[in-house]
Amino acid sequence: MRTFPHHARGFSLVEILVAMVIALLGTIIIFQVFSVSEGIKRTSTSGGDAQQFGALSLFTIERDLRMAGYGFNNSQLLGCTVNAYDELAVPPDLPAFKLAPVVIAVGANDSIADAITLMYSTSDLIANPAKITQNMPNSASAYKVNNRFGFTEGDLIIAAEAGKACSLGQVTGVPGGGLSDNVIHNPGNYTNANGVNVPARYNKPSGLGVDYTTAGVIFNLGAGPVINTYRVDANQLVLDSGLAVSTLALADNIVLLKAQYGKDTTADGSVDVYENTMPLLPTAADWAAILTVRLAIVARSAQPEKANVQGGACDATTAAPGWSGGTLDLSADPNWQCYRYRVFETTVPLRNLLWQQSS
Repeated sequence: MRTFPHHARGFSLVEILVAMVIALLGTIIIFQVFSVSEGIKRTSTSGGDAQQFGALSLFTIERDLRMAGYGFNNSQLLGCTVNAYDELAVPPDLPAFKLAPVVIAVGANDSIADAITLMYSTSDLIANPAKITQNMPNSASAYKVNNRFGFTEGDLIIAAEAGKACSLGQVTGVPGGGLSDNVIHNPGNYTNANGVNVPARYNKPSGLGVDYTTAGVIFNLGAGPVINTYRVDANQLVLDSGLAVSTLALADNIVLLKAQYGKDTTADGSVDVYENTMPLLPTAADWAAILTVRLAIVARSAQPEKANVQGGACDATTAAPGWSGGTLDLSADPNWQCYRYRVFETTVPLRNLLWQQSS
């Protein structure tokens, strides 16, 4: 039998065990480096997402804010309660809303997000209201106006008069000849610009119960007026749009929305105070005093950060962020300190109130 020298007989058990230990140590080090690298990657990615969603949210609301009030910028009639009807809704009598460019619904406490409702016309022809020239026999009567320019079939209109509720309707006819001052708002169908018969869904057959006199006016809101409510629901920025509300999720990881009116309390044309509330019974003058809106949106990272100390409290964020309106309370989430946050803030002038008609 052929034998081999001692040094060529292979690895000993001790040598194999030592190699295994070295390999395991290398594997542990590799996985630790990988874990740290992945943690940094997740933090960077989720932080980038928060920045993107926050900027998008701010841009979207700011764009609507700049248009708020277009088409009904009459200082003496702002703030009236608008009665509305939609035959396709269930129930058809819609909840009343305010004829106001901006309405802030304040959260129940500082840690609950506000909601902000913005409204403006989409008419591209004329922003001044038409004056009613003849008292209405009843609330379903046609409107007789001094200037019918810009009114077309299908446009939504609001009748307003100081001291009375406002009424929403839809134009179904603007006949010529001897009835050239009539704006008809009948139930049933009307012929649109494409020659197609479509239902006039916003005209209640019996009217909305308010008769207007020659002291009233008609605002033309165009074919598709914007009534948008922005709010935060389940860490998402949500949009409730239209009279027959449709809800759309706009951005993830938005945890707080705060808004304040910029008010001119001394009638000098500049903002004197920022508040998020209106008087209990606001007047048209109170609405007209709003010149700007200050807005803050808080976006957070998608992934929570681990505590630096195993089993310890989260410390990714140790102090609540702030904005020009004060400290932003994030305590609605008991684990808020596990996340990183970005605050997006802006102040938007309400140009359609700055240019408003006095009467």
